[in-house]
Amino acid sequence: MSALLHRLGGHEARARRSLNFTPSENVLSPLARVPLVTDSYSRYFFNHQELFGEWMFFGGLEAGLIEPEILRPLLQEMTGARYVDVRPISGLNCMTIAMAGLCPNGGTMFTVPESGGGHMSTTHVAARLGIRTVPLPMRDTHGLDLEALERDLARHHPDLIYLDQSTQLFPIDPRPVRALIDATSPETVLHVDSSHTNGLILTGAMTNPLTAGAHTFGGSTHKTLPGPHKGFLATNDERLRDRIDAIAYHYVSHHHLGAVISLAITLLELRDCGGEVYGASILENARQFAEHLSAQGIPVAAPDQGFTRCHQVWAQTVDGVDAGSVAQRMHDSGILVNRLGGLPGLEGPAFRLSLAEMTRLGATGDDMKELASLFASFLSGGPVPDHHDRVRDLRRRLPGPAFCYGYEDLVEMGAPPGLLDLFSAVSRSVTHEGEPLR
Repeated sequence: MSALLHRLGGHEARARRSLNFTPSENVLSPLARVPLVTDSYSRYFFNHQELFGEWMFFGGLEAGLIEPEILRPLLQEMTGARYVDVRPISGLNCMTIAMAGLCPNGGTMFTVPESGGGHMSTTHVAARLGIRTVPLPMRDTHGLDLEALERDLARHHPDLIYLDQSTQLFPIDPRPVRALIDATSPETVLHVDSSHTNGLILTGAMTNPLTAGAHTFGGSTHKTLPGPHKGFLATNDERLRDRIDAIAYHYVSHHHLGAVISLAITLLELRDCGGEVYGASILENARQFAEHLSAQGIPVAAPDQGFTRCHQVWAQTVDGVDAGSVAQRMHDSGILVNRLGGLPGLEGPAFRLSLAEMTRLGATGDDMKELASLFASFLSGGPVPDHHDRVRDLRRRLPGPAFCYGYEDLVEMGAPPGLLDLFSAVSRSVTHEGEPLR
C-alpha cells in the first residue's frame, strides 16, 4: 500500500505542475469531481423506474433524479435534440451502441479510414457486430471525395455512414454527405461521432451535426467537453431513438451515477460560466499556437489550409531529431504530449496536440507565443534553458480550471455545508498552489 500511495501522490503532484496537450484528455472542474467522491458513486443506477415502472434499487433514488430532471433536459437544450441518451459509459461504448442500434447485423457501414483520421477500433468493433465496413473515399488527407462517395452510395446503399475522426484538423462537414444520401440512398443513416469536438459543438464554436444533416451524433464527454468519462447520443428521429434504446438497455446496465451527476455539473458550468468563450478560445488558441510554432521553423501540418479548424495541432521535430527522446524530455520537464508513430499525410513520428486543456486552465492568445517558443526549443532538438522554471511559471499563471463555479458561487446558491467542505478539499487538490478555487 505504501508504494501505491507514493505513486498516486506523485501523480497528483505532477498533475498540478504540468501542462497537458493530449487531445483525448481534459480536466474536470472541482465541483464536477465532487460526485465522484460522494456516496452517489457507489450506488447502482440504471433507470429501472422507466424500464419497469417502479424503483428496484433504492440507494441512488434521490440523486438519480438528477438525470431526468436536470441532465437530460439540459443536454436536449444544448444539442437541439428531442431525444438524448446518457447511458454510454465511454466513447468506445458509445460507438458500440450507435453501431449496433443503427446498423443491422450483416449490414453495411461506411466509415472514415485510418488514413483519413478514423478511429483505429471502428472496423474491429464493426466486425464483432457482424457489420461489413467500406472505407469512405478520401479526396486527400482531410476531405471526402464526394464524386466517388456518390458512386459508392449508389453501389452499396449502406445502412449507416459513421463519420468518426479521432485524428483531425478539419472536421468533415456532414452537409454534402447528407445531400448525397437524400439523392442516392435515402434509407442510409448518417451518424457523426463527435467525441473529440463535443465541447466545441455544445458551446456553439462548431456547427451542430443535427443542423448540418446528421440523423444522430454523440460520443465521449472528456475531450474538448471537459466532463467525466462517459458518452451520449442525440437525435431528433423517434424511430432511431427507439433503435438506440433497444440496444442501450442491454449494452449498459448500471451507467455510473457519480459520472451522470458530474456530467450534469459540467454542462451547467458550460452554460453559466462562459462556455461560449471557452469553445471559441480553443479554436483561436489552436490557430495561434500553430502559427507561432511554424514561424519558428517547426514542421506543422496543413500550413496552406490555415493549420487547423478544431482543437488539434499536428507538429513534428525538425529533421534528424528523435521524436521519442523529445517526448521524454518534455515529460521530464512537465509537458505532457501525445506522440504517435505517424499521422495522416505526414511521414514519420508526429505529435498530435490539443489546446483544449490549456484553454480550460485559462490560457489565452497572450500565452500561445510563449508556449510555442517552449515547444519549438524541444522540437528543434537544441538545449532548452531553464525549461523547468519556464513550465513552472506558466503553470502558476494558470492555477486551476476556469469556466466553472467557485466557492462563493456555491455559497450564494445555498450549497449544504458538507458539500462546501468537500468542494474546498477537492479544489485544493486540483489547483497549482493547493488553494481552494474561489
